[in-house]
Amino acid sequence: MIGYQLYVRSFRDGNFDGLGDFKGLISSIGYFKDIGVDFVWLMPVFSSISFHGYDVVDFYSFKAEYGTVEEFKKLVCVFHENGMKIVLDLPIHHTSFLHLWFQKAMKGDQKYKDYYVWADDKTNLDERRDWDGERIWHPLEDGRYYRGLFGPLSPDLNYNNPKVFEEMKKLVQYLLEMGVDGVRFDAAKHMKDSLEQNVRFWRHFLSGLDGIFLAEIWAEYKVVDEHGRIFGYMLNFDTSHCIKEAIWKENASILVASIERALIGKDYLPVNFTSNHDMSRLASFEDGFIKEKVKLSLSILFTLPGVPLVFYGDELGMKGIYRKPHTEEVLDPFPWSENMCVEGQAFWKWPSFNEPFSGISVEHQKKDPNSVFSHFLKWATFRKENPWLDNAELEFLCREGKLLVYRLKDKNHSLKVFHNLSGEEHVFEGVHVKAYSTEVI
Repeated sequence: MIGYQLYVRSFRDGNFDGLGDFKGLISSIGYFKDIGVDFVWLMPVFSSISFHGYDVVDFYSFKAEYGTVEEFKKLVCVFHENGMKIVLDLPIHHTSFLHLWFQKAMKGDQKYKDYYVWADDKTNLDERRDWDGERIWHPLEDGRYYRGLFGPLSPDLNYNNPKVFEEMKKLVQYLLEMGVDGVRFDAAKHMKDSLEQNVRFWRHFLSGLDGIFLAEIWAEYKVVDEHGRIFGYMLNFDTSHCIKEAIWKENASILVASIERALIGKDYLPVNFTSNHDMSRLASFEDGFIKEKVKLSLSILFTLPGVPLVFYGDELGMKGIYRKPHTEEVLDPFPWSENMCVEGQAFWKWPSFNEPFSGISVEHQKKDPNSVFSHFLKWATFRKENPWLDNAELEFLCREGKLLVYRLKDKNHSLKVFHNLSGEEHVFEGVHVKAYSTEVI
């Protein structure tokens, strides 16, 4: 199974307004088939005033520029007809401050006041986020304080209130009944205050629901493993970083340690990825992360157990640096043609990194057998031909220095994989592995 994460606004324009939309995704179905995608994860598509969509104003309507409910249903239908699935990004930890519930809560409606988290006399109003020191509690003009872990524009929902729990579970059921195949739950580790409470919450929440459920749990592996047993799929932040770091430092032991932590002996499927919207792109991991290293990252991704997930544009080596407050720099428009003027080209902003005629486009790289895209297609095809790799066992054969060799196997299959993390050719057991390359026998 191969996954593909994309930002709708940047992907493909279907109505000539310069913004990617549902119609554009429908017209891209041939591309998704060509690159071997089994499911597409759409970043938030619900009504929101922000460009990223992680602060939802209305969970039952879509961003107007993306399209209507009927157009979305058609998108789902077309994907299903072509053997692909749709996974929606769903930020249910909080709402927008403009959500009707919060607007009513601010006006004193007790029902909706109880939908959110408010400070009392015992609250430490100076409480800060542990990752960047930003304040968690935010004031209203009347002196009340509400909790917003992700900022004042995103008030936290109160999941101690059974009505909130029921509302959001009903939302997921509605999406599944509409034909959506799964959900990626944003900020999944923050629903409750303790690990035990959070695990219990998700076990209850997912009970009776059937789909592909991805969890964003960016934490130590005890926390990841506890949630993985419930979700079935877990985004593997550890290995995503260590693939790139091991190549950058030409040190196989970095990746070996991550594989042992994050991939071996799990009772869920790790979802391994190249990059995403919360980090710099694969090709911008470090200055000097050259094309050969990008290509090696992709071949490693496709030769590990678990589910490979590609962030849109990484198959072209798109660049982008994640730096606040300009996080949209990793969300450049997807370049279909060299001049970026072809029909369907989204162009909601001028590219921060991937400008026209930069060599980063589908049109340009299709012609080049040595391009990142051609390399991607080779390894995506390999993965499609070997679906058993999702659940393969991994045994290390060489795990030190600049060469990583392992055996992948199940009851009916066995492969040896050789990764050369260095700029010089290496030989292992008679197999010559060129610089920054992968061999499978």
